[in-house]
Amino acid sequence: MSGETTAAVRGRVHGTVHLRHTERGTPAARFTVMQVPREYDRARRQWRDGEPVPVICTVIGPLARHVAECLTDAVHVIVTGHLALRGNRLHLDSAQVGVDLAHHVAYIDDTLPAVLTGHAPVGT
Repeated sequence: MSGETTAAVRGRVHGTVHLRHTERGTPAARFTVMQVPREYDRARRQWRDGEPVPVICTVIGPLARHVAECLTDAVHVIVTGHLALRGNRLHLDSAQVGVDLAHHVAYIDDTLPAVLTGHAPVGT
């Protein structure tokens, strides 16, 4: 659709990821990302955290299942999608969700260390 605003939001998951299914059985997940802007305080000559901005994110389809399985409270994420102001809240209909590797180590199925899959002895 034209006129939509695409945005990337970087922050922490706040609270629980809620997974539900539509009437047709399509998974849909909803979660909040707290984005904390950094502001430069010229008087003190240092950066400081600004006021947190909650962004309500919604994902559908297989991505919703992955989000519900992988994300928990306080995980740093980067989320992209279509941004809209509904009422007095920011909503992001998300197209992509990823763990922020500046804060976490992430593994995919093919790169999961053997010790985590139970295929290698621990502490040898």
